[in-house]
Amino acid sequence: MILAIDIGNTNITLGGYKNEQLVFISRMYTSRNKTAEEYATGLLDLINFNNLSPEAFDGIVLSSVVPQLTEVFSRAVSLTIKKNPIIVGEQHHGGLKVDVLPISQLGADLIAGCVGALSKYPTPCIVADLGTATKLLVLDKSGYFTGCIIAPGVKISLDALASSAALLPSISFTKPDKVIGTNTVECMQSGSVYGTAAMLDGLIRRIKNELGEDNVTVVATGGYSKGIIPCCEEELIFDENLVLDGLREIYNEAQGK
Repeated sequence: MILAIDIGNTNITLGGYKNEQLVFISRMYTSRNKTAEEYATGLLDLINFNNLSPEAFDGIVLSSVVPQLTEVFSRAVSLTIKKNPIIVGEQHHGGLKVDVLPISQLGADLIAGCVGALSKYPTPCIVADLGTATKLLVLDKSGYFTGCIIAPGVKISLDALASSAALLPSISFTKPDKVIGTNTVECMQSGSVYGTAAMLDGLIRRIKNELGEDNVTVVATGGYSKGIIPCCEEELIFDENLVLDGLREIYNEAQGK
């Protein structure tokens, strides 16, 4: 069994693969203040919760966009499973071809998302990753990563709005019944949900124009994607576990499979 770990700014996602199939997925909050021993305790609890033992894992692959936690969580894995993880980056990138800058400058989650998309979908392809940040990753017809768009994520935008405007409250991410809100909460919800959807539609159309392609696969992943996709005019494929699947592919490539 392979353990795939994706350390994000908000959550750490863990997926267990057996015979290439995802058999469990668990999450814990990202905390920059925890020690390796504290993370090891949480990791062991999640393994036990899924009725497994540390000995069940043949290998681990890890991606991280929180540099200060990469080494901390790697040590937690070593303490718990007694194996060192393969860390996504310049050395382990699943053979992703990059056309614009050194692969060492790409985020590990970006690499994993692109590798996952290339393993499952035809190119050219756009990966819309809606998490802490909203990212659109672009893969051309030949499978090369050609660039990216990064914008503030849905929650960042809502939090900034509430903290910067005295009369606007903190609200949850919820799709309103209609675009035109009739109270403050509905107005903010419309701006965050329909506003993000409209931004995605517009950016996807602009990317297609720059690529000179009409037939482009668009895949959406990340925590907010499921709520945004129904509001988009463009056709997006929802793939909740795209990054984990990419990590599995990177592990297999590192093992020569």
